[in-house]
Amino acid sequence: MNIQTTRQEDISTVKSSLKPMIEIRNLRKAFGTQQVLTNVSLKLYEGENLVVLGKSGSGKSVLIKCMVGLLNPDGGTINVLGNDVGSLTMNQLDELRKKVGFLFQSSALYDSMTVKQNLEFPLRRIKQQMKEQEIDDKIHEVLENVGLLDSLHKMPSQLSGGMRKRISLARTIIVDPLIMLYDEPTTGLDPVTSDEISALINEVQK
Repeated sequence: MNIQTTRQEDISTVKSSLKPMIEIRNLRKAFGTQQVLTNVSLKLYEGENLVVLGKSGSGKSVLIKCMVGLLNPDGGTINVLGNDVGSLTMNQLDELRKKVGFLFQSSALYDSMTVKQNLEFPLRRIKQQMKEQEIDDKIHEVLENVGLLDSLHKMPSQLSGGMRKRISLARTIIVDPLIMLYDEPTTGLDPVTSDEISALINEVQK
């Protein structure tokens, strides 16, 4: 696996005084006899983008799932927002995941829910103190940000692949996560739509 970091702003001169938002040390994960991750180490600071490059099956999705406790590594440590992921209880993991946005490769929208209901779901779970008008305002805000305000009452089956990715991105950012994790967000999209999704991701990072 080849890991490459790119930065939106130069923070290299002040890194020594910052705590990384994500720190992974010597991470290992295997499935049976297949070693997927071997001594992966990285640090990610606020304001940075980190890109994980690798061919299919090289462990990119496995790495992300380990970061949020969906998979248990065989060795090494993962620290996210000051939390040792491997030592957290299920309740503590749940609280941590509320601060981490995760855009799935498949978009993972609920097929039986409208776009509005898909966006309401995380707000009602995570932002329970929000009033109905605040929820509606937030939904309109994120849909406007991804250019799909007219899709409010559509079902996922009525959306193109690119539109589903946009709605999935809107659902991820609607709770204002501190960290965003993207699992191959442009897979299966045409070049034009891929560029649009990449531009949206960069805009969200700002």
